[in-house]
Amino acid sequence: MTAVDTIDGGGAWLLPVAFTAAADVGRVLTPAGYEIDADTARRVELATPANTRRGRESRARLFLDWCREHGRAPYDPGTVPDYCAHLARLHHPAETIAAYASTLANLLAVNGRPLGEQDRYLIQGVLDSRALEIATDPHDPGDALQSTECTRADLRKMVRTLDRSTDRGRRDAFALLLDWYMGGRSCEPGAVGVLDVREEVATVPDPDGGPAVELPALEIVIRRSKTNVHGRRRDIVRLVAQSSADADLCPVRAYREWMGVLDAHGIAHTGPLLRRIDRWGRIGGTGTCAGRQPDDARQAAGLGARTIRNLIRTCAKAAGLVRELTTTERELLSTTAERAELAAAESDEQRAEIRTSRRIRRRALRRRLPRYTGHSMRRGLVRHLERMGMPRHVIERACRFVPGSKALARYGIDLLPWADNPTVHMRTVLRD
Repeated sequence: MTAVDTIDGGGAWLLPVAFTAAADVGRVLTPAGYEIDADTARRVELATPANTRRGRESRARLFLDWCREHGRAPYDPGTVPDYCAHLARLHHPAETIAAYASTLANLLAVNGRPLGEQDRYLIQGVLDSRALEIATDPHDPGDALQSTECTRADLRKMVRTLDRSTDRGRRDAFALLLDWYMGGRSCEPGAVGVLDVREEVATVPDPDGGPAVELPALEIVIRRSKTNVHGRRRDIVRLVAQSSADADLCPVRAYREWMGVLDAHGIAHTGPLLRRIDRWGRIGGTGTCAGRQPDDARQAAGLGARTIRNLIRTCAKAAGLVRELTTTERELLSTTAERAELAAAESDEQRAEIRTSRRIRRRALRRRLPRYTGHSMRRGLVRHLERMGMPRHVIERACRFVPGSKALARYGIDLLPWADNPTVHMRTVLRD
């Protein structure tokens, strides 16, 4: 169990789950002070995804560092609101401050010290004040920093940078196409197993009004996702083969090419669908693939989210969708350069100013530069469906959003299509 000690030194903790050793072997103490089995505690800890757990611990440590520096007790009324105001003075966006406040409120509640109504009122006031500052600042665009949309044209350029006569090229092409057509989060493609995909025949209406036609299709089971963290339901994504004119962008064709590779190596019956390939071309699951092993031994032969993100960035760069950074831009984004500048500062006030200045300038730079990240594929599909005129509920279901998701607004999904815009129709109405 990981532990983050507080400044009071009295045995209090600030943790996602704060278990301590009990007198009995194989037992631990909960924050409330009663005993449970160590296996129960382990399962509770594992129920939180690793990335979420790391994020919570990072935010908790930053909060505790601030408490130590200012001589504050983490559990005292007013401490969390004051910390939120501190983040606002550092020019963090209101969304970031809200995320920190939510994490700290949850950790305090788990450890038996929930925030009072007065604290929640004060935190909301800080958030509203910071949001108002951003909204009225002519030098701040005020919108969220988002990944660049990977359009279907971008996807074609990226796929064409790959040599699909090789095993690696076939895998990478399929990974990109799978990620885009399923509207995947970067963690999802690598989590798909061989047994999660099967070929189907889709019976669809003939666009020319003739008899229904049958098309090759894939049915993919997504066992876990951001909105299904614990895998209590099975989301199913269906992908239909594209036309012959778009053969290079057909996910069914790419799937068959990659499965041919797995079948040739005798590993097409089980395990991860997307496999690791080392520098010598050896494929994960064959017993010879080299490289760093993941934390989850069951995924030892597969790809992780980092590999998917790196693939997207590499192909976007090879396709000419992003440019090389200048020396000044590299220096701004360099953590080494920032540490050197902080080391040369003479006071804590100067160091705080350096951090804030660099963060604001980095944010402005990232806003100007195309940023193809793990989320670019998902954003690209959502925007593509929107431009096709797909109803909102269809997009929600196809891309695995919860019904009525507010997150869709960040993709532009709440914008009125140009075809329905009243000012467009005004152009066609005769003047009085």
